[in-house]
Amino acid sequence: MSYLYITSAIPWLTLLMLSPLVGMLLIGLAAVLRLEDRIVKIGATAWSLIPIGIAVLIYAGYDPRAISANQQVVQFVEKIPWTQAIRVDYFMGIDGLSLPLILLTAVMTPIAMLASFSVERQAKAHFALLFLLEAAMLGYFAALNFFFFFIFWEFSLVPAFFLIQGWGRDQIKRRAAAFTFFVYTLAGSLGMLLLFLVLYVATGAAGRATFDLIELARLGQNLPVEGLQGNLQTILFSFLDTSSPWLTDALGRFPLLYSSIAFWALFVGFAIKLAIWPFHTWLPDAYSEAPTAGSILLAAVMSKMGAYGMLRVLIPFFPEAAALFAQAIGLLALIGVIVGAFAALGQAKGDLKRLIAYTSINHMGYVGLAIAALAALAPGSDANSKAIVLNGAVMQMVAHGLSTGALFLLAGILYERIGTTRLDQLGGLRASMPVLAGVMGIATFANLGLPGLAGFVGEFLILRGVWAALPMLALLATIGLVVTALALLQMYGAIFHGPPAASASSPDIRPLSREFLAVVPLIVLLLVLGVYPSLMLDLSNQTATLLAGR
Repeated sequence: MSYLYITSAIPWLTLLMLSPLVGMLLIGLAAVLRLEDRIVKIGATAWSLIPIGIAVLIYAGYDPRAISANQQVVQFVEKIPWTQAIRVDYFMGIDGLSLPLILLTAVMTPIAMLASFSVERQAKAHFALLFLLEAAMLGYFAALNFFFFFIFWEFSLVPAFFLIQGWGRDQIKRRAAAFTFFVYTLAGSLGMLLLFLVLYVATGAAGRATFDLIELARLGQNLPVEGLQGNLQTILFSFLDTSSPWLTDALGRFPLLYSSIAFWALFVGFAIKLAIWPFHTWLPDAYSEAPTAGSILLAAVMSKMGAYGMLRVLIPFFPEAAALFAQAIGLLALIGVIVGAFAALGQAKGDLKRLIAYTSINHMGYVGLAIAALAALAPGSDANSKAIVLNGAVMQMVAHGLSTGALFLLAGILYERIGTTRLDQLGGLRASMPVLAGVMGIATFANLGLPGLAGFVGEFLILRGVWAALPMLALLATIGLVVTALALLQMYGAIFHGPPAASASSPDIRPLSREFLAVVPLIVLLLVLGVYPSLMLDLSNQTATLLAGR
């Protein structure tokens, strides 16, 4: 297999990434001019539509059929030398894996901004951090050189940390949640950084040092790369063995020893962000204590960064080790599915945001199962099942981002009106808030996977693909479907059909209000993708089909 790079006369990906940074600078200018916060909020939200416009243009110009049996196409490529001393290129591009997540990021940021209009303290800084977080996430999904890939990965931590710490709910709990989130993710990144430094030096010793994710993936797949002989495993082994004779003996006894160590170094970093059990413990506090905008972006987009890294980097680099440990990964993912489901059920009379956070652990567990199944299926075998499970993973990430983002948005609306998200203090709201009850019903049913809504498509495809590789895990994972559905239905019943609470006369969402404008696009997308999933699957299917044949 080879790659074909298709460039564009206009650097759309750079413009996409820079547009939020320009918005951040404009907020800084507004702070210098001492403009009112309300003007800044409206202007920032309006500016956040520019990345959506650029993303739509990229979507319109992306050709999912620009692919053949021998070539995988990376489109909208921008590749220019950046620092030749260490062979770092500014390398951006998209394919069927990255484009859906770029679209998701561009859509969710204006939603988060509309949810932030109630922020009064240091509102300009809050909106500037949202722009910075968006730029980091967009850059991460588009970067194809590890130097920039890692910078965007790490940089996304900074605005997320300050959003949780500065605007979270409880003054003490939010600081602890922000600190735990930052330390967990940063610690997981150390193994990733060290591994890539070793790979850089090893490829240099083999003939040409590279941080290029495409070239490293080709080496991992035993495909030729100009200037480098052998595959990624042999290059790594030969570099390590030059000064350590005992490693040669270990290699003879345990051929997968080094690639296994490298595999787990990467896996832990990505698994923390994806929140696979037991690396999930930071998530409930971070999601529940974050401000509404932070909860939306953390759950809808940032959690997908870990899954994307596994699909883009982990499995292509070390397919043999991935196959060796596929069942172990699947077991961890399955535990996350079940633990997340029962933990959500345990919040039936607890905190609404914490319940949603636990369902997020459950849903990301299904993505982990998809990754395990993709690793377990042997190269070249059952390519159809691999393509199905890869499509399912992409669809599940998008659908979960939309539905969970909508639930956190609606939880924030309830908190603004009532002053609490405790389920035992809510009840009987359907009579006074029928519009909110309706849209939250759609978001809830999409989240639990009701047929006809987007959440069903991803879960169905994942379970179909996992069944071909890990049938027992697929069977046990259905427990999570049932328990999560029960938790979400109990949540909905407690809020809208339970005994009336003191808050039962709270005002509803008004048509054309900023809350209405925030939630309607999410509900529409959940309905449209549920009925016509080809809008999203057509983007990923050709890439998934070709990757499945490797």
